[in-house]
Amino acid sequence: MDCTALAPGMSVFSFMVFLFLPMQAVPNFHATLPGRINALSGSCVQIPCTFEAPEDELKNTKNISGCWMKKDHAFLNPESLVVFNGTSNTIKGFNYIEIIGNLSQLDCTTVFYDVMNNHTDNYYFRVEMKPVNWYYSYTSPSYISVSDVPKRPILTPNDLQEVMEEGTVNLSCSAEAPCPKQPPAISWSNIPDSASITLKLQKNTDKTQSVFSHMTFKASYKDHRKNISCTATYPRNRSNDSTVETIMMLKVLFSPKETHIIIDPSDSISVGTNVTLTCKSKASPNEMNYTWFKRGQEKELDFGEQLTLNVNRRSEGWYFCTAKNIHGNQTSEEIQLIVAGSASLESLSLIIGCVGGISAFLFIFLLVMIFLRVQRVKASVIRETDISDQSQEKHVQVNSVYANSGFAMGEELKTPKDENDMIHYGEVYFSTLQTKSTTEKISGLETIYAEVCGSGKH
Repeated sequence: MDCTALAPGMSVFSFMVFLFLPMQAVPNFHATLPGRINALSGSCVQIPCTFEAPEDELKNTKNISGCWMKKDHAFLNPESLVVFNGTSNTIKGFNYIEIIGNLSQLDCTTVFYDVMNNHTDNYYFRVEMKPVNWYYSYTSPSYISVSDVPKRPILTPNDLQEVMEEGTVNLSCSAEAPCPKQPPAISWSNIPDSASITLKLQKNTDKTQSVFSHMTFKASYKDHRKNISCTATYPRNRSNDSTVETIMMLKVLFSPKETHIIIDPSDSISVGTNVTLTCKSKASPNEMNYTWFKRGQEKELDFGEQLTLNVNRRSEGWYFCTAKNIHGNQTSEEIQLIVAGSASLESLSLIIGCVGGISAFLFIFLLVMIFLRVQRVKASVIRETDISDQSQEKHVQVNSVYANSGFAMGEELKTPKDENDMIHYGEVYFSTLQTKSTTEKISGLETIYAEVCGSGKH
């Protein structure tokens, strides 16, 4: 017989006796179901189910089947509706229902396919053993709630404790899988590149199933206050899938980072005006102490996030700041403050040094050139003098002309008788050898000079 029929030859009275007396006689029949299951419309829902039965009756049974009832466990209740009868394999109100558990091993797990919103209700399981009569499974119902939107995934820890920079972060995201044959896909967003992710489908304490994704990474200060999201995408027998996500904010503790200085105004700064230097830094916690310094000064210049100066000529220079919290400190890069209308002392010193160095080099170069020039002139004069002296000496010895001196062979020269024939004497020196005769007129007279060479006695 099925879940809604009376046994053959059984009166209503006897049936009522059967209905109530076995309730006290067979208390071992009991089914265990999850109290509530959230299902997604257009998908399937799997109901984990186990039951208990007397061992002797389980051994003697030749055939075992189950049925599912909606709204009430009593099949005589007018509101009760048998949605599945395993004996006759009839289904009412659903496209398909399948018991996937092994009933002979007390497993009555069942899958309802293509559930819709109107399937939301309480469901009860009953088992039939032949040749033994039907027995109730006294149990609390399993409430199936069908919705168009699945539940959001759960991030654990949902309120992540603060983690130190370079510390290990472990996050888990779980999404219900009411239809294990079509489990949701889990994805992460806004996560570090170094993250390691694992994924698995596992049972919950009530034997329903969920998809678990576990992620591990090392925390960086850049991850602080970053929103990390876990997204679950559910497939279903419709044109579009259903997607839900859960977001959490990561908290990282770290010492000051990216410390730098901002100048206001950043344009030309004139003497007599005010300028504000602000020290900026990232840190967690962000309660920080700031200290100001100026290059060339050993003592701290000031304290606080901002430094305000009434500009004068001495305000020029290089400034830097230090930011500090409970986890450490960091010093900014130096920034130069230049007063309009005057070059900085360092730049001026550099220019003066360069000009002075070039001038000294040119001066020394000029002195060396002059010295070398003088030495060359001296050497030239000395050489010319030596050559001149040697030439004169040679000319005196060789080229001297003795005026009116004659050389004769064996006889003396005769004196002219005529006074008109008198010889005029003169002496001429030649720096160079002259081979030609030279004439010179003196007082209207012409003197003829000649070189006479002879051998013998003068």
